[in-house]
Amino acid sequence: MGRGKKQQRPAIGMPERVLVLPVAGGWAQSIAGVGCGRPNPAVVDADQAKATATATVTAIAREYHGLTVEVDWEPLPDGGWAGRVREGVAR
Repeated sequence: MGRGKKQQRPAIGMPERVLVLPVAGGWAQSIAGVGCGRPNPAVVDADQAKATATATVTAIAREYHGLTVEVDWEPLPDGGWAGRVREGVAR
């Protein structure tokens, strides 16, 4: 790096879709455009996994893109859940 140059935050894409999947050792989340999260053994059920993923997506949208978003969830045949991220109404 050159002198005097500020380090910038890495560009993070706007989340569009999120998956929560049951895996050995907990639930994993994958956010399209952002990346995957490691399974968390403290997350023990689908509702908790969806809440964690929703919180992550809304924080990314707010912090990096200045947007309020909501996640609509649909069940997957394997027991996981797919969430579609959409812009929410500011409150």
